[in-house]
Parts: sequence; C-alpha cells; structure tokens
Amino acid sequence: MKVKNLQGYLLFAILGMFVAWMIFGQEPITVDVKGYETKISNLEKIVDSTYTLNSELTTKIDQMTITLQESDAKIKQLNGRIWTIKKETDEKLNAINSYTDDELTSFFTDRYRYLKDSIAKGNSKGSN
Repeated sequence: MKVKNLQGYLLFAILGMFVAWMIFGQEPITVDVKGYETKISNLEKIVDSTYTLNSELTTKIDQMTITLQESDAKIKQLNGRIWTIKKETDEKLNAINSYTDDELTSFFTDRYRYLKDSIAKGNSKGSN
C-alpha cells in the first residue's frame, strides 16, 4: 500500500509543479493597450464625422425634396396653362377653317380697314 500512496503523492506533486509552471513559469502576455485605445479613439472620431456628414446630407436631401416638390407644382401649373392655350388656339383655328371666302375677305378688310372694293380693284396702297 505504501507504493500506491507514494504513487498518489508523486502524481499530486507532478500535477502541482505543472500548475505552478503554468501560472508562474511562462512569459507574461504583453498587450499594447495604449495602442488599441488610440485606434479605438481614432475610429470613434471617424464614426462621429460620418454621423455629422450623414446629418448634413440628410438636410440637403430634405431641402432638395422641397425644391423638387415646388418645381413639380410649377410644372403642373404651367402644363395647365399650356393646355388652356392649346385649347383656345384650336378653337380659333377651327373657327377660321369654317369661314367661307366671303367671310375671310370681310374679316381681313375689317381688321386692316381696307375697303372691299380696293381689294377687288388692286388700287390700294397695300396691293402690288
């Protein structure tokens, strides 16, 4: 039995020396904490500047959206005016197309104050 006890003590001693070597025998792990803190600080500055830039861009987007909406309203208003002018022009063209030759002659003589006889005779100042 003494051999078994001796083996147990020997195993316990070897295990104790191994644990002691693991704790005290190895070189300490060196970490450059200051370097990592500097890198973290730099990254925080970059993130902050990115947030600031993002905020500025969001403001510009909002301003451009408002400008775009105003421009769309003006375009819509102008398109309405163009449509009205087109409609009035078409009505006038259709009215002119429906005139007979006598009505056209009367229209232009009244408009330019020529006498009907002067057009027919060719003695007016405007004739060739």
